[in-house]
Amino acid sequence: MPSVAIFPFLLPFLLVCAGGLACIGLEAFLNRATKHALLPWIGAAFLVAAGIAQALVGDPGQLGGILAMDTARSWLSLAIIASAMLGLCGLQQSLHRDQYPGGEPYALTLLASAGAMLMVMAIDTITLFLGLELASLCVYALVGLRRHRKESNEALFKYFVMGAVFSAIFLYGAALTYGATGSTHLGANVLAGRQQLFLLGQALICIGLLFKVGAVPFHFWSPDAYAGAPAAVTGFMGAVIKVGGFAALGAVWLNQVAVVSGQGGGVLALTDAVSVSVQAQRDLGRFNLVFLIVALLSLVLGNFSALRQNSARRLIAFSSIAHAGYMLLAFVLPSGTGQLQLTSLWFYLVGYAITTAGALAALAALSGREDAGDDLAGLAGQGRGQPFYGLVLTVFLVSIAGVPPTVGFLGKYLVFSELVGKSWTAIAVFAMVMAVVGAAYYFRLIIAVWSGARVEERRTGVPVLSSWTLAAAALVTVALIAAPGLMSRRPSMPTAVATK
Repeated sequence: MPSVAIFPFLLPFLLVCAGGLACIGLEAFLNRATKHALLPWIGAAFLVAAGIAQALVGDPGQLGGILAMDTARSWLSLAIIASAMLGLCGLQQSLHRDQYPGGEPYALTLLASAGAMLMVMAIDTITLFLGLELASLCVYALVGLRRHRKESNEALFKYFVMGAVFSAIFLYGAALTYGATGSTHLGANVLAGRQQLFLLGQALICIGLLFKVGAVPFHFWSPDAYAGAPAAVTGFMGAVIKVGGFAALGAVWLNQVAVVSGQGGGVLALTDAVSVSVQAQRDLGRFNLVFLIVALLSLVLGNFSALRQNSARRLIAFSSIAHAGYMLLAFVLPSGTGQLQLTSLWFYLVGYAITTAGALAALAALSGREDAGDDLAGLAGQGRGQPFYGLVLTVFLVSIAGVPPTVGFLGKYLVFSELVGKSWTAIAVFAMVMAVVGAAYYFRLIIAVWSGARVEERRTGVPVLSSWTLAAAALVTVALIAAPGLMSRRPSMPTAVATK
């Protein structure tokens, strides 16, 4: 990759950081009502500016061997920005309704997004860890917003303590990898005689990142953290942390395969295809088997556990575990000689992030004060009372379930077809069966929202920010099915805007 100028390269990231700092600075001067009316719009303005900068300025290249930008990274950064917009919408709705006294959640949302963007761009373990901790520390605070509720405190405690443990595991793996390569770069070649040390370090790094994406057996924090956080935070966390975690895990795995195959030493784009050598098939066989087992366990546990849930947030938590399994299937190496390419994963991830953040933003509006009515009984008939939120929620849930014509369907199709191309047909068939099982609990939630007698009338106005953002996200959810080659081209603005 060519080197790029520092300011244009970092402009989207800096704009998101500036939005967070602006929200922090203004929060102290606003009263309670004005905070929830003004701060989301300020955050949204910076996010829109960052999205435009990402589309127009984000040329492919690398910065000092620590950060990189390419087609997939650009789209993933845009997905983070879109998820942050949807998170702000949900927070504005729920915090205003709950009469939350502070405005710091809006700043934390932007700063967590900046951390996730850093994870997406990182090609060095130091910058990756900085992004990981920036995103995680902000999300910890968001999970514990409702300090007066026992389940919120429990969720924060579990997530924070276990997050600290797995961050230490990640750091130890990074230290071992540095000892094996003499470099913190993800694609650094291994020094003579230190192959086993390198593989051990890479294994620990992968374990740390598997915790962040909530894959089995590192999923135990997910249900409590998702259920204890406000619904809007649940959607934002499920989207942004998934994008950052899988982008980092994919970069680590691609570079690991390249190094073992004798193709290391350079900067890989996330869309690059790496030829898997016989040596890599032998040395990375255990890694490949572990990814496959973790993926299958995540599919089974996530889908069948979600079938038993009545709480929408816990249902989405177990759903996120199942989706981690679908995404990990893209990591499986070809059964013979061939290439490893993760393009289908990045497409899946973009669609999943937007639909998950959008679904929980809509649920935040439907579930009542402090999300007390987020169970199936509490949501009964609420779609008829608030048809806008009910409609966009239905679109998002249909996409997450993988039903055409939505981006979720195309994402699953690309992952499954890639498995067949790698001669893992039986695994692809099993995953499709699990997708059918998963569709059952999404439709159970949709039916509850549109049918049944309303226990409580919760008609509220639809804020302008929510109406435009959720409507645009719902349209994107359907429109992206027409772009299966999304990861092969850079995002761009319309010609008239770009020219101007």
